[in-house]
Amino acid sequence: SSGINAEWPLRPGTIGRKDLQENSQSNIISMALEHIHANELILTYGHSNTVREFLLHGRKKRNFRVVVCESGPSLIGHKMAKELSEGGIETTLIADSAAFAIIHAVNKVIIGTHTIMADGALRAPNGAHQITLAAEHFSVPVIVCAALYKLSPTHLCSYDQDAFNKMIGPENMLNFSNTKLHSKVLVSNPEFDYVPSDLIELFITNTGGHAPSYLYRIVSELYHPLDNDLDNMCVEELDDENT
Repeated sequence: SSGINAEWPLRPGTIGRKDLQENSQSNIISMALEHIHANELILTYGHSNTVREFLLHGRKKRNFRVVVCESGPSLIGHKMAKELSEGGIETTLIADSAAFAIIHAVNKVIIGTHTIMADGALRAPNGAHQITLAAEHFSVPVIVCAALYKLSPTHLCSYDQDAFNKMIGPENMLNFSNTKLHSKVLVSNPEFDYVPSDLIELFITNTGGHAPSYLYRIVSELYHPLDNDLDNMCVEELDDENT
């Protein structure tokens, strides 16, 4: 079918990632006015091009304010706050530790993610979990803007850090000039957070808005059942090549 990229050795029923990427961001941001209302206070975390464009599109016809967490230790939230402010949105940058103190006044949380697990959980930027927990405590809805090419057929758990996470260098947490301290301190700097699906209210994707519980159906539409176990799929393909 036209929905399959012939350049990829995909099984029947699998949609090519290239086709999913086309126009996905424009489809997502076109729904901004359905979810952003006048005079709202919105909180976001980290830096996401899709979330940025989603908010800027909403600003064309709505006046609202945005609070951006600085997203330590990378502090990538500074870039997000700058871009939103330059786009005409009243933006406030706060420390991550201040999120719990302010989130009771927030109307909604809108974030991006690196990966969407098959059960609706997130592999999100480090620090996102504490934001969603604070939102749950004050019954603030959490909305995730992400295209469906980020949807994975796999299930991962927070305790399986070797498979789930990626440890990055500690240079943005600890000054390397302090060599005496380095010999006494073990620095763990994970790149991602696991966010359970029950902390997410809605996914806004390039095919519309979906509840986390609906993602199982989308996975079955996008992936062949044999592709759900990626490790076994790779073994099968190697066996086929060796026969």
